[in-house]
Amino acid sequence: MIQRRFPLSVLILVIGAVPSQGAMTHGLTIPDDTPRAAWLERYTEARQGPEQTDRVVQTVRVGAGGALDLSNISGDVRVTGTNASEITIEAVKRVRHKDADEARRLLQQLRVDITTVGDRVEVRTSYPRRSGSSGERNISARVDYTVSVPIRAAVTIKTISGDAAVTRVDGEVRAETVSGDVSVTGTPNVTSARTVSGDVTARDVVGTANLSLGTVSGTVFASGLQARSLECGSVSGDIRLSGIQVDRLLAKSVSGDIEFGAALARGGRYDFGSHSGDIRIALTSEAGFELDASTFSGSVRSDFPVTLRADGGGRQRTDTTRTIRGSFGDASALLSLKTFSGTVVISRN
Repeated sequence: MIQRRFPLSVLILVIGAVPSQGAMTHGLTIPDDTPRAAWLERYTEARQGPEQTDRVVQTVRVGAGGALDLSNISGDVRVTGTNASEITIEAVKRVRHKDADEARRLLQQLRVDITTVGDRVEVRTSYPRRSGSSGERNISARVDYTVSVPIRAAVTIKTISGDAAVTRVDGEVRAETVSGDVSVTGTPNVTSARTVSGDVTARDVVGTANLSLGTVSGTVFASGLQARSLECGSVSGDIRLSGIQVDRLLAKSVSGDIEFGAALARGGRYDFGSHSGDIRIALTSEAGFELDASTFSGSVRSDFPVTLRADGGGRQRTDTTRTIRGSFGDASALLSLKTFSGTVVISRN
């Protein structure tokens, strides 16, 4: 069975249609040269039997663009863009069972189904049917994919237990998992990178119009990113944004901190919110902004000389320890920072 790292109540990410055959365990990622890794291998082998593996490789000729649609249940998926006009799928099937003969039989039944429709390649993992006996329930199976696609291909990845990574793909990219990390690097047309239990990382993404990065239990990282609008969300993790250029930004966390280190765009809108976390903004430019910063039980501090806005009765506000509303410079950008029990800091970088 899958080793879930998240409560069922937060399983809200819609992964799409995937086979409902037995879900399998997701292997732990531990360096192979550590004593702990050796101990884990011995423990797993004693409990579930030695690992049986099989490698499947297939290359499909496609047009200059092409499209890849890959759905998996357990295992990592890594996709890289190349200059070739073909899609190459390398799949490593892994099965454990206390009975070696049964493990080999299950390995044969663990299939990688590849279907081609025009320039579109669909990859699906088909798992062995289980009889329900105690021996069958103790099997562990996964498929790890390493795929190369044309650099202009469209890529869609959906997996349940495993990491998803896409690098150097110029076509539209969507990468989603339930239990695992998601990483997109050098993907200018990524539209969605989301997980339930894991981190989401976006690096060197330049040119995308609207980008959504989200996790329930994990941290969102973004650096070297240029987009028209960016939406980031986490329930119990942090949001860390650095060196990004966006006109519209929405960053929300329930119990995590939010960090932003970048320049504001003239006319841009930036909305940060956390219930119990801190919000720290380090601005790398002197662009003017209209500021609305508040906290209920924390404190607010600004290193910029903000001209305070009068309250409803026309009186100038003097208490700025928990609320600052005013403007700096030409006030061309809108900056909203709100937390309930955290601290708000606006500083120069």
